[in-house]
Amino acid sequence: MGGYELAFTMRERVAGGAVTIELVGEIDILAEQELAPRIEALAGRCRADLVIDLRGVTFLDASGLRLLLRARNRAVRCGGRLRVVRGGPRVSKVIRVVRLEAAFSWLDAPPGADVACGPRDGSVPA
Repeated sequence: MGGYELAFTMRERVAGGAVTIELVGEIDILAEQELAPRIEALAGRCRADLVIDLRGVTFLDASGLRLLLRARNRAVRCGGRLRVVRGGPRVSKVIRVVRLEAAFSWLDAPPGADVACGPRDGSVPA
């Protein structure tokens, strides 16, 4: 019998003056338990500009929604802000059904993701 593989990942990076948290996979109760301390620590930084990218999320339940709301509340309490990059249709539907669209500031892409500016590797086109 093999080991259990987590059905989610989290990456963070700084771009456009904001800390972007990229979530991938299933954001359920297990993900919330694992990720909440890390995300709340980032959201709790003084005047943090935090972006949570949901484009890679394949499943979002009430625990995932609670994770987003806790991050938003923590950021606001600490004088920061939280913006959320829209996820796919399934994720958007969950947020729409529970009427949480107005709870967040929405982005279509994370800061610094302007693909029209050229290659991502930093090279300059000839």
